[in-house]
Amino acid sequence: MKGAPPLITELSRPWWDALARHELSVQACLDCSGWVFYPRPFCPHCGGRKLEWRTVDGAATLYTWSVAETPVSPHFAHLERPILGVAELSIGVRVPTSLVGVAPEDVRIGMALTPLFDDQTYEGVTLLRYRPADG
Repeated sequence: MKGAPPLITELSRPWWDALARHELSVQACLDCSGWVFYPRPFCPHCGGRKLEWRTVDGAATLYTWSVAETPVSPHFAHLERPILGVAELSIGVRVPTSLVGVAPEDVRIGMALTPLFDDQTYEGVTLLRYRPADG
């Protein structure tokens, strides 16, 4: 059992479409030049509604993390003790993720991360995961 796939809305579709291309795309406000994540119809910085999607570098640093001893949502119900994290992109946006290819004892806040595009968990949906950049 893989749990429920993420809910894709018209507002979030560009995010998911970019992941399917193995890219990251984030909204940018044309009024104040602020970055907007999670997908929204307005800018949380200035309230502007002129937003466009821009492809950004997926490399990140680990902002925070935790090992989930029990599933925190249906999306993680199939995983045993996933490492959940928040990756900070170079543009300052922080995205929730899960870490792969690393043991909990080797995880460090500030570690460099490389995106991993997971096309296997759900048919037709690509998930963004991260792994240590040095491994």
